[in-house]
Amino acid sequence: MHCVRTSLTFLCLCTMVSAKQPITEGDLLKIARVTEVQVTPDGGLAVYGVQTIHTEPAATPTGDPIYSYRVNLWSIDLRSTNAKPMQLTNGERNDTGLAISPDGRELAFVRADSKKHPQVWVMSLTAPGEPRMVTDLEDGATAPHWRHDSQALLVTSAVPIGKLRGKPEFSLERPGRNWWDYDRTKKDEAEPGSPDGDMREIRDWLEHNTEHNDPSDITRIGFLGELALNNEIKVDELYRVDLGAEPKTVKLTETFHSHESVAYSPAGDRILFAAAPDLREHPDRAEGKSAIWQMNADGSQERLLLNDPSYSFFQPQFTRDGRHVILLGMRSDAEFYRQTRIGRCDADGSHLTWLTNESEPGVQRVGMDTDGLYFNQNYHGGQRLLSLHDGPTNTLVDAPAGVPVFGVGGGKVVYAQVSAENPNELFMGGRQLTELNEGWLRDKEISLPEEHWVTRPDGMRVQYWVMRPTRAGAGQKYPWVMDMHGGPAAMWGPGEFTMWHEFQMFCSFGYGVVYSNPRGSGGYGYEFQRANFKDYGDGPMGDVMAALDDAAANEPMIDKDRLFLTGGSYAGYLTAWIVGHSDRFRAAAALRGVYDLATFFGEGNAYRLVPGAFGGYPWEAETRRLLEKESPITYVANIKTPLLIIHGSADNRTGIVQGEMLFRALKQMNRPVEYIRYPGAGHEITRSGAPQQRMDHMLRIIEFFERYSANTRPTPKIPGVTNSTTQVQKTSVQ
Repeated sequence: MHCVRTSLTFLCLCTMVSAKQPITEGDLLKIARVTEVQVTPDGGLAVYGVQTIHTEPAATPTGDPIYSYRVNLWSIDLRSTNAKPMQLTNGERNDTGLAISPDGRELAFVRADSKKHPQVWVMSLTAPGEPRMVTDLEDGATAPHWRHDSQALLVTSAVPIGKLRGKPEFSLERPGRNWWDYDRTKKDEAEPGSPDGDMREIRDWLEHNTEHNDPSDITRIGFLGELALNNEIKVDELYRVDLGAEPKTVKLTETFHSHESVAYSPAGDRILFAAAPDLREHPDRAEGKSAIWQMNADGSQERLLLNDPSYSFFQPQFTRDGRHVILLGMRSDAEFYRQTRIGRCDADGSHLTWLTNESEPGVQRVGMDTDGLYFNQNYHGGQRLLSLHDGPTNTLVDAPAGVPVFGVGGGKVVYAQVSAENPNELFMGGRQLTELNEGWLRDKEISLPEEHWVTRPDGMRVQYWVMRPTRAGAGQKYPWVMDMHGGPAAMWGPGEFTMWHEFQMFCSFGYGVVYSNPRGSGGYGYEFQRANFKDYGDGPMGDVMAALDDAAANEPMIDKDRLFLTGGSYAGYLTAWIVGHSDRFRAAAALRGVYDLATFFGEGNAYRLVPGAFGGYPWEAETRRLLEKESPITYVANIKTPLLIIHGSADNRTGIVQGEMLFRALKQMNRPVEYIRYPGAGHEITRSGAPQQRMDHMLRIIEFFERYSANTRPTPKIPGVTNSTTQVQKTSVQ
C-alpha cells in the first residue's frame, strides 16, 4: 500500500503502488519547449530551437542551486521516418532568430551573450564544423535575413539615437531645448563641461551625468521599459553582411526611424520593411502605427509602398515570383480589439486585397512555400494551423491543440504542438518527431481538461474547462480553484503552453480547476474581444462566475463551500474585483494586477490600455468617473476574503504601487492580507522569470490556499455584497 501526496484537504488516498506519480513543482525544471522552427527550401531538414532550464548544483552545502535558461539548436532529417534529432549547438547558449539560406546550405542565427550585445552567427548545414560569428557591431545584431543568392545577410542593430548623425524630424519634446544643444563630442570625456562654467558648459556637464544615468532625464511619454526606464530612443538600423572568408559589414541606413520585418525582393534589388507612416511623429506617439516601406538594396531612396490611415500594416514579404507582397494588417480604429488579417498587394503597393476574414480571430504569423501560405491563429483555447492556396482555407491542426511556432519548405510543414497531454513536442503531418517531454511524462499522472460552454443572459457564449484533482476518488468532494487569465485579450485552453504546469500543480495538490475565456478574450473574434469595452469588471466577472456555477451544478466533485480564486495581470485586477463583490471564496491570490485604473495611466507601461479600453483619460471628468467605477480599489472596504497579493519589484507593466496600494488599504482595515514581492522580477515572472522564483511563486499560492481549505468555515456577512449565484443558460458541450 502507498499513501500518495495530498493537501491538508485532499483525503489521503491509500492505493496500490503506482508507477505514475502526480506532477511536482520540480517538474517545472524538466519542461522543454520549441522556440522556433525553420525548414530547408527542399524540405529535407528542419532546424529548431529548444529552451530548457539548466541546474548547477549549489556551490556550498548551505547555498542554493543556480538555474538558467538555455536555447540550443537541433536538426532532424525529414526524409527518413527513422531519423533522430541531432544537436547542433550546446552549452550555456541562447541561440535564436533562425534563418536558413535560400540554397539550404547554411543557417544564420543570433547568439545572445549576457556579458555583451548579441551578434549574428552562421554555420553549415551540410558539413561538420563550428559556427562562426559574422557580425561584430557595437550595439549588437539581430534578425538575420538572407539575400536570394545566399551570399549576403541583412541584419538589424538597435542604435542609440545619440550616435546618429544629423537631427530627427520629430520633436525632442524637452521644454525649451532642442536636439544636440550641447557638445556631444564631450560626453565620453572624463570631465566634460563644468558645473561652474557658462550655460553651455553647464549643459555639457549635466548631459555627461545623464549619460551615466545619474540622474535619468525623462522626456518621453513611453519612459517605462519592462524592467527599467526607457531612456535614450534606440533605432533599428540595417546593415548588409557580405559573407566570405572575411565577412564584411556595410551600413545601409542611418535614419531616425526603425526598420522592422525586413525582406529582400527575389531579385535582391529592393528591400521591404515596416515603419511608422509619418516620420515626423515622435516614435512613442507613433506606437501601434505602421506602414510598408521599400528602399533600394543599397539603402537609398526610402519611400512608402503601402499606407492607409485606417490600417496598420506589418510583416511584409515578397512572393516567390516577386509580383506580389504578402503582409499582415488590421484596422487602426480600435487597436486593442481589431483582428489581424492576411493581405496581398501588387509589388508596387497597388490592388490590396484581404485573404482572410475580418470576423475571424486574428492571424499570428504567416509562412510561405511554393504551394501557398500557412498561418496560425488563436482559436477557442488553442492555436490552429491553417493553409491557404487558391481556394478556401484548410485546417491542418485544429484546436484545442496549440501550434505556437511552425516552419515550411519543400511542401513540408513542421510545427511545435501544445496539448493537455504534453506541453511541447515537434510534429510533421501528425507524426511526432521529438521526445522533449515524452520521456519524463511517462512516469507522471496528469489531469485532463473537459470542455464546456455556457450561454449568458445577453447571448454571449463562454467557453470553459474543468480539470479534476489528480487521483480523485469517486463520490468525494474537493476544493476547487477558479483560475483566470490576463491580457485581458489573452486566451487559455488545452493548447496554451504557459499554464500547463500551474494547472497540473493545483490538481496534484488535490484541487480541481475551472478556467474560462470570458468576454474580452482573444480567439473568438472582434465582437467577443471588444465586449469588455468600458466594462472590465461586471461583464467578465459574470462570465467567469457563470462558468463556475455551471461547473458546480454539473460536477459532483466540486465542494461549493471550498472555492478559491486566482489570476495574474488583468486577472489580478479581476481577482480583486470579484472579492470586492462576492464573498463566496475561501481565499484568493491577486498576482501583478492593476487595482486603480486612474493611477495606472502614469504608473504602468501599458498605459495606452486606459484610453483604448475606457475611451478617455483620467483628467477627463466622465472618464475619471468610469475609471473609479471600474477600479477594484473603490470597493476595497468590501474585501474580507483572505487575500495574497504578489508583485515583482521591477514590474513596470502594471507598476509596483498597484500592489502596495491594495495591501496597505486592506492592512489598515485589519483584513487578512499578505504581500509577496520578488526582487528584480518583472511582469513575466511566471512565464520567463527566474526558475526559483517561478517555483516559489506557485508554492506560495498553494500554501496560502491550504491555510483556508479546512472543511468548515464561518461565512462573513459583508454589507452590500451578495452570495447569490449568477444566472446562466446551459448549452451542450462541444
